[in-house]
Amino acid sequence: MSDVNQSHSAEVLYEKKYSPLKISFRGWKSIVIDTVKALIQGPSMLVSAGCAFFTTLSLFPTISSLISMYGLVFDPQTVEPQLKFLQHFLPPSVYTFLQQMIHTIIDQTESTLTIQLAISIVLALWASAVGTKGLITGLNVAYNKKEERNFFKFQLLALALTFCAILGTSLTLAIIVAIPAIIKLLPLNVFYDIMNYFPNLDDYFPAFNIARTVSNVVVLFFVIWTFSLFYRFGPSRSLVLWRWILPGAVLSTLLWLLSAFGFSFYVAHLANFTSTYGPLGTVAAVMMWFWVSCYVVLLGAQFNSKIEEYVIEKAQPNEQ
Repeated sequence: MSDVNQSHSAEVLYEKKYSPLKISFRGWKSIVIDTVKALIQGPSMLVSAGCAFFTTLSLFPTISSLISMYGLVFDPQTVEPQLKFLQHFLPPSVYTFLQQMIHTIIDQTESTLTIQLAISIVLALWASAVGTKGLITGLNVAYNKKEERNFFKFQLLALALTFCAILGTSLTLAIIVAIPAIIKLLPLNVFYDIMNYFPNLDDYFPAFNIARTVSNVVVLFFVIWTFSLFYRFGPSRSLVLWRWILPGAVLSTLLWLLSAFGFSFYVAHLANFTSTYGPLGTVAAVMMWFWVSCYVVLLGAQFNSKIEEYVIEKAQPNEQ
């Protein structure tokens, strides 16, 4: 794309008359086809593999720091029951491994938790930042951009995105842990008194089911927020309006949820990582899961890129 077209594209994306909501069915069909072609021909799989490796390195220090931070404020014994919702998003072997880690951490004393928290945060930030830089590179490829930010700005951006992701995860976990207690304070007594007259229906509307539903909604919005953050600030380009960010963020979130359920079923019923990889089976499952997740993130970025290209092409004046 020439400099003139690039200048024109920047203007198009800021004009109110252009929006993803105004794209026709034929246009969406063309965008989907172009996205699939770009993913097949591009280095998305290789970039996702590198991100998955460093994300795996950062996973355990990150979880350790989150649990340690929680244990300094609340009773660590209460964290495991509150995080059972993770069973819906993680393969069984991975969830079992996390349970064992939680058991190990909550047995530590408060002073040990303080030291462990500091070490875990440093390790988590380092490994996550490396993975984030790889993901930013993949986003530049998806948006057809060259990295033009200087070294220090690039490093600072990677650390900032990493910190925001970890902070967002911490806040999300805190909200999820607090949801059951908040629901108990709500005036739902009348509702449950009515439900007592219907014994068969009472099993479908206990407080913990409401809490689980709210927890899943919180996780859903957190994932959309995280993906949107990376799509808006990750690529080396001028910031665009949120309406050009949300389509890929929503699509990648839905695909991430589907892949979570599908991968969990695959690991639980079809694959046997233990017999194939031995004691490294759980680690292999974790890395493959992160590879799928990173690939979905790049897919959303590629989808956004093709939406922008389509709108810009349609906005070009016919010079014939």
